[in-house]
Formats: sequence, C-alpha cells, structure tokens
Amino acid sequence: MNTLESTSTVLANIVLPLMDGALLVPNATVAEVTIAGGLNSAIASPFILGTVAWREQDIPVFSFEGLRDGVLPKDLKIRHIAVLYGISNRAKLPFFAVALSGMPSIQRLISADLEPLETPPQALIHSVVRLVEQSLTIPDWDYMEQQIIAALATPD
Repeated sequence: MNTLESTSTVLANIVLPLMDGALLVPNATVAEVTIAGGLNSAIASPFILGTVAWREQDIPVFSFEGLRDGVLPKDLKIRHIAVLYGISNRAKLPFFAVALSGMPSIQRLISADLEPLETPPQALIHSVVRLVEQSLTIPDWDYMEQQIIAALATPD
C-alpha cells in the first residue's frame, strides 16, 4: 500500500458513495455529478453498465464494485453518476462515469485528516484510508482507465 505524504495543504476532495463503501477522489477529477438517466446501450462486461449521453457525447458508465470484484453487485441501484475526467489516455477516454449509490460530498482535507489502513494489495486500489469513522478507497486511476478502455475495445 502506498502511504500519504505529510502536508498541510488543504485540498478539496469528493467522497463518492458506492453500495459497499466510498471512493475518495480529488475534486479536480470530477467534471460533474448528475442524476443517473437511462443507459443508451448495453456492453458485454462485468463492470461497464452502458453509455449515457452527456454534453453531446456518449460516455461509458461503470460500476467500481463490478470492476473490483469481476461481477456486478446484486440489486445495484444507481441514483447518481459522477462524470470523471480521463487522465492517462484522454484521446481514447476523455470522460467516463462511475455509478453512485447516493449523493457525493465535498471534503476539504489535509493528509493528517486521513489515517492510512493496511489492506491486501489490489491493482485497482491505490490505498484505503480512514476519515473519522469512514473507510475510503483511493482508486488507482491509471489502472481504472486501462480496464475501461480495454472493455470498450472488446467486441460484444
């Protein structure tokens, strides 16, 4: 597990609620949070839910739990989606969205607010931290994007 560097810089982060936990991502990685609408198409994948029209383009919507576990969670209820910026390969994936189970919250944090937790290594997870009484997952953004791009390139 990677450790957090000590810093007193206050950063805006967003907690993205999932069915079985939450993601912690920098505010700058989130383009928009919106109410989940109908998916335009189904894609044969254990984690890609389909695409949604957003700002005159179709973007993939994925389940973080599905990507992590290799299977979609039972009774997946999508209330909102967070549209995220593609970072490592903007030509292939300029935007994508993650399915959320509730409304995200903004957290202004310094690294001292977070307690790193020891967890077994997992490709999708950069680290897991505790914020007060909540365990938050910090995703490995590059790996997440690579998996989405690979799933979209696979023919149905």
